[in-house]
Amino acid sequence: MSMRRVMSSVAVVGVPVLVSALVVFAQQQNANQQKCLNGINKDGANVAKVQGKENAHCLKDADNGTIPPGTAQSCLTADADGKVQKKEDKTTALDAASCAPPPSFGYTGASNVNTAGTEREVALMGDVFGGNLDAAVISCASNKPGCTCQQKVLGVVEKLANVKVGLFVKCKKAALKAGASSSAALEKCVNDAGTPGSIAADTSGKIGNTVTKLNGAITKSCDTPGVTAGAFPGNCTGLSGMPLGTCLDQQVECRVCQLLNQDDGLSVDCDLFDDGTADSSCASFTGPTPVPTPTLTPTPTATATCAAGFAYNGALVPTAGRFNYNAMVGLPGANAACNSNFPGSHVCTYFDLQCAQTAGSLVGAVDTSAAPVASFWAVDPNAAPLSQCQDDVVSFQNWEYATAHTASRGQRVALNGGTGMLGPLQTGLQCNFSGNSNVGCCH
Repeated sequence: MSMRRVMSSVAVVGVPVLVSALVVFAQQQNANQQKCLNGINKDGANVAKVQGKENAHCLKDADNGTIPPGTAQSCLTADADGKVQKKEDKTTALDAASCAPPPSFGYTGASNVNTAGTEREVALMGDVFGGNLDAAVISCASNKPGCTCQQKVLGVVEKLANVKVGLFVKCKKAALKAGASSSAALEKCVNDAGTPGSIAADTSGKIGNTVTKLNGAITKSCDTPGVTAGAFPGNCTGLSGMPLGTCLDQQVECRVCQLLNQDDGLSVDCDLFDDGTADSSCASFTGPTPVPTPTLTPTPTATATCAAGFAYNGALVPTAGRFNYNAMVGLPGANAACNSNFPGSHVCTYFDLQCAQTAGSLVGAVDTSAAPVASFWAVDPNAAPLSQCQDDVVSFQNWEYATAHTASRGQRVALNGGTGMLGPLQTGLQCNFSGNSNVGCCH
């Protein structure tokens, strides 16, 4: 629980206060609109909850070696048993049956709610374990205490997220029943400690109790056996004991805030909400237009003249949006790797790739490991930096992505190796959680 939250022991007493304490607004959503809003929030919470279970299963399977090595990260979004899709289908069905005409606030549609639930949960795994789960996995066969530590703590982290989302859903339902007529009233269910039932108030003490369990799991399963170091190489790396618990709670706080902003079109300041400080630790993704899901834009035909003597040379092995080649991050490392593998070459820009397509150079393209190229990161020096996986926390350089808590995203373009044709430009991609892509080398 973040430091700015009032302790549950001094919270407003009495659940019945919840409705009566809320201001009655002149305009309210009718019964059908309330049914839509309450139902879609409940179903969206279930999508996130099931994705959280998938997260835990993937970690457990990877720790136990029951899935192939190197597949833990991809497992997070594989939905092997279709359980996430089943919950998403339920959200979609409810939206179609109950949300026409749509409510005037607190509603963004099933597609967005489903996407928010899965993306925020997968991103939370990155916050806890870093951008590549495979690199964080501790084998139960070689280090049973270490793998137990990871699994026990993640279990409570996921429970904490569920508790916070559940409190919002209940608080929102009460606010709507009391006559809430704007998003501002719903935002109080997130960050207003004076609103009984809100996440910030923790009137029931459920959040405080779960944080206590989190700290207990860290002490019992990690600190006491001496396996905390290296178990959580994400945003809380190097911490142990209660500081680790506080940090993990703040990661949950951020992701829950983002999810609710996306789900309901709210404008809660998540940067303040996660730790009480304006420190750029958590992008808010505010308003009715949430974090963009990958958007397909037709790939334009190159209109500028391709440079004389231009050539596509090949591709580096796939990477996440934080380039890491030749022991250097970002474009400097990628350029160095291009030059060492293909002397005289540099990283292909998106326009270079279009020139290569026009020249027929992408047919049968493979990378330096001889694996077929399926997609390229669309490096574009003329694009907005926040569409180029910029590290907007420390270096402010492109393709040196720092954390999913900020608004930095990436662009990629798929490749049909058989025809050598590029697909539509995909934008708004999570730099470390949307899969890897190749980097082209040209001169």
